[in-house]
Formats: sequence, structure tokens, C-alpha cells
Amino acid sequence: MKKMVWLNKSNGQLCVTIPKNSGIKGGEIVNIEKEKIKRIVYSPMTADLFHYGYLRALENANSLGDFHICGVLTDEAIKSYKEEPIADFKERFAIISALRCVDMVVTQHQIDPSENLKEIYKQFKNSKIILISSPKWKKVPGQEYIKKIKGEVVQFPFYNKLSKENIVKKILKINEKEGVKNYG
Repeated sequence: MKKMVWLNKSNGQLCVTIPKNSGIKGGEIVNIEKEKIKRIVYSPMTADLFHYGYLRALENANSLGDFHICGVLTDEAIKSYKEEPIADFKERFAIISALRCVDMVVTQHQIDPSENLKEIYKQFKNSKIILISSPKWKKVPGQEYIKKIKGEVVQFPFYNKLSKENIVKKILKINEKEGVKNYG
């Protein structure tokens, strides 16, 4: 089980939240060994209109390493290369934070994740970093930095059935068929 350490603002202590169904009981000793993390997976993600395709990509990414970090792009970062997201950053960040297949969620301020990757590399110098990318990118943002640190770029096949475009088309088709008045 991998968990992120968080700061309890009320008392300044570092904490780790362990799920109830983990088998670990109060008073038991747990061992946290940062040195054992040898493969870090970083998944930049918009996560707008979160669907099964996003989940599948994150689960696949998680299977490639010891620690999975998801960088959720800010609204501004998304608008720099495509239309404005429907869900705002706070909503998208909350969805990704609730997933078991992601160990840590960070804010990604630019389309290029290199700044986040540099911070991760500082923390985990002896680990290989794997950058996940959509197959839509011919030149993957952050790939130059990944090459420099001898990491790896992995592109999973895109799950088209529930793409944002197909979801919107389906909604428009339903509205056309049934009329918008039924949803007011």
C-alpha cells in the first residue's frame, strides 16, 4: 500500500491516512521506506468529464510503477492548447484525489509537466520516472526532460467510446430526440 504523507494543520504533525479495510489496526507499527520506490509514474491529466477512458489510463499507468503521481492541469493550462474545460480545476482535482489508483495528486500549471517532473526527480533521485502521454501528442510535452534524466515516455491507446467528444454528441442526440424541455 502506498500513501502520501500530509501535514495536519491543526497540530503541525505529519500524518498518513490508512484505509479501514487495509488490515492494519490502531497501535500497529507501519514501515515507510521512500528508498524502495524505484519507478515513479507521472500522468498529466485534464480529467474533464471524467469517464472510463480516464480511469483505464490511470489504472494502466499505476501498474507501471511503485508510486503514481497525477498532475491535474489548471484551467489556464488547458485553455493554452484547447477549449476551456467544463468542470473547473477544483472539481477535477477532487475526482482524481479520490481514486485508489493514484498515490499523489499535484497541480500542473503548464501543458509541459517539466517543472513538476524536476521536483519529483529531486525527491526521488534514484528512481526512474515514467511519463504517461495521450497518443494524440506527436511531440510529448516534457519528453525532452524525461530523455535528459533517462526516464521513459509511455503512450497508451486512446479509449474512444467515451471520449469527451462522443459524450457531447450523445447528449446532443438525446436532446434532439427528446427535446430540451424534458430536462428543464
